[in-house]
Amino acid sequence: MTIESKMKFSVTLDHSVTSLPTVLKVELDDGTYNRIATWAGEADIYAVDETNGVEFACQLNRFGNSATPWEVKQERALYILLKEAQLQTKAIDCLITKPLSQGTPKDRQYNPWHELPGVYLDHQEENSRVVVSIEGKLFTRYLYSPQVGKPYYYPLIGPHGKTLIQDAPDDHLHHHGLWWGHDDVNGHKLYHEFRGEGRQVHKAFMVMSGGPVFGQLTTLIDWQDEHGNLLLQETRSMRIYNLPPESRYVDLTTQLHAVNGDVKFGDTKEGGFPFIRVNEQINGHHTGVISAANGKMGEAEIFGTVTEWVDYSGKLFRSMRSKEGTAVKEYAEMGIAVFSHPENETYASQWFVRDYGPFTPANFHFCGGKVLSSGDNMTMNHRLFIHQGDAAEGKVAQRYKEYAAESVQGNLAFYEQKT
Repeated sequence: MTIESKMKFSVTLDHSVTSLPTVLKVELDDGTYNRIATWAGEADIYAVDETNGVEFACQLNRFGNSATPWEVKQERALYILLKEAQLQTKAIDCLITKPLSQGTPKDRQYNPWHELPGVYLDHQEENSRVVVSIEGKLFTRYLYSPQVGKPYYYPLIGPHGKTLIQDAPDDHLHHHGLWWGHDDVNGHKLYHEFRGEGRQVHKAFMVMSGGPVFGQLTTLIDWQDEHGNLLLQETRSMRIYNLPPESRYVDLTTQLHAVNGDVKFGDTKEGGFPFIRVNEQINGHHTGVISAANGKMGEAEIFGTVTEWVDYSGKLFRSMRSKEGTAVKEYAEMGIAVFSHPENETYASQWFVRDYGPFTPANFHFCGGKVLSSGDNMTMNHRLFIHQGDAAEGKVAQRYKEYAAESVQGNLAFYEQKT
């Protein structure tokens, strides 16, 4: 089949697209997946609305955002990036292919990813990190050096190139931006980074891939006591979508596996799956406003309550400008929300939220601890939503409804037509 060939098809949405930009997921059976993959070969795939000529970047995917210590969950799906235009039912009419857009980071440049499209994962083994760029700009880094107590992500870049999270603030040096931990695992501490504590050790990359619609990083992590003995294994997946910084989301799947006997998570507030430490400028002691799906506001009202999402929004310093000869600081309002998926065992759980900046949707203190019997596992799914403006302007509640409905789903039927 030539590069000019088309696949004619129609898409029927399970529910309407109410917020743009977003991502449409079309689940495929094996035959359809293989048929599209064979047709496209190594080329890039685009979906086209032939009524107006609008093209949407696509990505075939076979790895789910979930894993066990031994294998990654499989899926067969076509993801369509909806950025430019409102999508109506059956608006997309055909798939086309174009020569593959690819490249590698350029050495000895301040931004070596500048010309790289989509979501690109740059594994720098010598630095024990994976750098994630979106459309040529830094988004985050996965940092897994054996010299740190636990792997973590920092920064998370949002509007105007500003990070929404903070790494190792003076008051809590063990708060590493976006991290996981618990201070009582079978009596061992894996949260703080004092002397004589256990560690989380990065063991392997199970998925590390980028693309025009999203990039994914799935890692295997050993939780070890202070003597190096295995307590449990975790598979941690992050899927980063190619959405603009003004409205960007990241899907997280945390899976805890009791592979070496029973695992008891003690009743302590010092733990989260994951934990986030927001940029100091938008915490509740500065410009930040903390709001929740249940209508409550601030630490005093939200801490320990039941809610589906929590949002931190505030003003971050943007730049200096001159106004009538006087230097004036300019600020931009933005925020970060965490969504808890309805299928979580910890769904709508009591949240740990503090005005000074840390918060988590999954804290075992509020349920009196947690026990995983030998051979069992536990899965927690969350979405991070980075947005411009406050929770209302960022349409946080509306975005949560999309997430709770399993995002935007579509059904596909097609036939081929060569041009």
